[in-house]
Amino acid sequence: MDSKVKIIMNLLRTSTLLNRTGIKLVEGTKLASVQQWQLLGIIDRNEGISLAKLCEETLVTKQNITGLVDRLHKADLITTWTDSNDKRITRVGITSKGKETMEEMKPRTEMSNNTTFVNFSEEELNQFDNMLERVVNSLLPESNVKKGRKE
Repeated sequence: MDSKVKIIMNLLRTSTLLNRTGIKLVEGTKLASVQQWQLLGIIDRNEGISLAKLCEETLVTKQNITGLVDRLHKADLITTWTDSNDKRITRVGITSKGKETMEEMKPRTEMSNNTTFVNFSEEELNQFDNMLERVVNSLLPESNVKKGRKE
């Protein structure tokens, strides 16, 4: 089999396995999905992030982000506000309940990551990360995702 085909097949398999692992990790928490966990983590690391930037970070459409944000807001995990300089921009922040949820996820995440990457050196992890970044950047133009949206 062509190495490029093997890589694509392995990336697809990896995606499926990561989703299954993520579902197990969020079980019993205030999070209803892996996507909510991903979004909450991005918001936690980027207080005041705009909805447009969330779309860009997650490669999810504005409609889907809006639904995810609404569900996280209803669960009191995040808060939203209108940007004081540009009323067209909605910003998102994490609540204390959201921070508690991220703290609850931290040991689960660390244990899972340690198990997943036990056979990799730090150098290999950095190389792997760089290669995946390059794959993502190669795929972005084909996916009709616009980079550099207005903040």
